[in-house]
Amino acid sequence: MSKNNLSDEELVSRCQRELPDSTQSFEVLVQRYKPRIYLLVYRLVRNVEEAEDVTQEVFIKLYYHLHSLDQQGAFTGWMYRVAMNAALDALERCKRHPHPETEGESVNALDQQAASIPEPDEQVISAELRSCIQHVLSQLKREQARALILRDVEGLEYKEVARLLGTSLSAAKMRVHRARLAFQRLFMQQPCGRIYFELYVEQEQEKRNSYEL
Repeated sequence: MSKNNLSDEELVSRCQRELPDSTQSFEVLVQRYKPRIYLLVYRLVRNVEEAEDVTQEVFIKLYYHLHSLDQQGAFTGWMYRVAMNAALDALERCKRHPHPETEGESVNALDQQAASIPEPDEQVISAELRSCIQHVLSQLKREQARALILRDVEGLEYKEVARLLGTSLSAAKMRVHRARLAFQRLFMQQPCGRIYFELYVEQEQEKRNSYEL
């Protein structure tokens, strides 16, 4: 059977037996998950070079610690936790040394989650706003940030969020709910959050005035 057709559990088991003498099975694992991990990281750090570096860092960590994984079926959840922690660490670094953002990137769910109000004009969603969102995300507790990333960045169903976090479905829903509240509260404490809210109020007032004419 081709290694590409093996399940994650079978592939991980082979990696644990073969590493470090052979990396063939691990290379298949990297090919299987690297695009997904890169996309997750890039959606957070918004910089191609940083995302590539962090993705490489994730798989280096997997390489050196894969032997310690002993719970059957736990690989994907463990890998996502490693990736999210690495991405959040990168956000901390980006706060100190900001990277220019790639132009034309689409807005993800956290842009709409940035305040408990409807999204204002699309032009308001600027690089500065995304930078503010990244800053707030990096201020959350790690367990809250991971829940929010899986649900609102990756767009996963709650059942999958619960599986990757290793919690019950109800606990995953509660964690996401609390993370959203914490995100909104922190966002509104930032200057950009207050500006965002003021712009929204101004636009709504203009709409009401136009209706009255």
